[in-house]
Amino acid sequence: MANSNIPDYQTLYLQAEEGRRRAEEREQKEAEGRRQAEEREQKEAEGRRQAEERTRQTTFTELIQHCHVLLSRSLRVDSPSRSTTGKIPLPKGKYCPARLEHWTDCPKQLSEVYKSVCQHLCPEREPPARLFSSLAEIEGLGRRFARSPLSSEQQLEAYERFGVEEHVHDIIAELCKLPAAREEFQLGDGIQFSNHKNFLNEDEAAEVEANELPSTSQPRPDQFCINRVDGASTTILTTVEYKPPHKLSSAIIRMGLRPMDLWKDIVRANKTSTDQEEKVRHKAERLVCSAISQEYHVMIEEGLEYSYLTNGLTRVLLRVPLDRPSTLYYFLCDPHSEMTPESDMASLLWRSSVARALCLCLMAFRSFPRGQEWRNRAYPFLHKWETSFDRTRSQIPGQELQQIPHSDSTNPEFPSPDTGSSYSPPSSSPLPAPSESRRIPTRSQTSCAPSEVRPRSKSPGSSGSDTNQAAGHKRRISQVTSSPSARRSGRQHRAGQGQDDYSQRRAAQFC
Repeated sequence: MANSNIPDYQTLYLQAEEGRRRAEEREQKEAEGRRQAEEREQKEAEGRRQAEERTRQTTFTELIQHCHVLLSRSLRVDSPSRSTTGKIPLPKGKYCPARLEHWTDCPKQLSEVYKSVCQHLCPEREPPARLFSSLAEIEGLGRRFARSPLSSEQQLEAYERFGVEEHVHDIIAELCKLPAAREEFQLGDGIQFSNHKNFLNEDEAAEVEANELPSTSQPRPDQFCINRVDGASTTILTTVEYKPPHKLSSAIIRMGLRPMDLWKDIVRANKTSTDQEEKVRHKAERLVCSAISQEYHVMIEEGLEYSYLTNGLTRVLLRVPLDRPSTLYYFLCDPHSEMTPESDMASLLWRSSVARALCLCLMAFRSFPRGQEWRNRAYPFLHKWETSFDRTRSQIPGQELQQIPHSDSTNPEFPSPDTGSSYSPPSSSPLPAPSESRRIPTRSQTSCAPSEVRPRSKSPGSSGSDTNQAAGHKRRISQVTSSPSARRSGRQHRAGQGQDDYSQRRAAQFC
């Protein structure tokens, strides 16, 4: 008879194994729990890091890159048939350039200015300062811009304001806080972007009329002004012309923009080609020249050296030489084709829309002042063209208009007109040495153009003291100011050498 007190070793063994198995399972579950907790902690930390990264302010170069990738590249253009047309104004006499020339040294000037800005805002051996809009803000703008394609002047103006101008405004505001940058770029007390209506009062109007030669009325196209601030006064630096892409596409700009005798080839041309392709090209040239002449007219009337025209996607930078006002230099900027996803983005940031608008604005701060005396000397040698962009466009038959390319990006069929001419403008540094004087407004005003005499001492290339200049009609103001100590040495832009259709005798009248 078996002893019932003998242990059942097999049962004990199985129980022990079951205990170990359960213990291992508990340990595995605990380890899995710890691992999952660590993963959650890591994800939460990464989420906090990303949230912090998206909400923290950006550096200068981060801002430029985010604006290009998230704002500029998000733009789409509606088809012309679904876009607004607006009223068609009657053509008015506008000053137009006799000659269009390619601005060959523009890229070098822009690049040098951009490098200088980087040195001020992102100095070597120092962590770059975080001063600008956060990634989250820019992403929010990008989502809004991407909701609907550009189909009206108002949408283009909104993009330019929030996608370009406000960022240029913020960058210059930070430069104004740096004494070295303020002195190098001659920023004065700051910059003011204005896009509002400001009518002269009766006394001002009478004063302007008494001191100005009879001239063409000054139409104010869709544009904004950039003004220099000195104390309580402002001085116009440059203006910008808006042309929505459904009216003036990037493909049309590339097709129609080339070095030419604009007065002879476009305004006075009386021959019609029988070749259909040539007819289409001529229509594109006429559209582009009409748009450019509209801004050129403002540049002459306001005494500006720099300006640009934009459809939101491409920009045409413009320059009127001091001693040859009948020649207009242009440079086409197309960030979409110049900055592809495959390219080295960091080395090409200076080609973005925000960077180029910024650099041209900073160049305008150092531009040589041109007053009424300069304009009075220029007027007799300038041509007038009875033109209106919308009228010119409306006169093109619908069938022909459809043959002119409409594209929201660059059409490779029409390459950049960068090398269309061997003629080079006079060499000119974008940041010349300061002169001993600066055009100083004598009283406060918010218009785009000064309306008082601008006394200044003579400097090389000076045309003497300025006289009256009529105020413009604009909308919207935003202002940046810096220390009053910024009112330092004046600005002077070295007048170039060389000749075009002007003789030395005539050129001397503008120097």
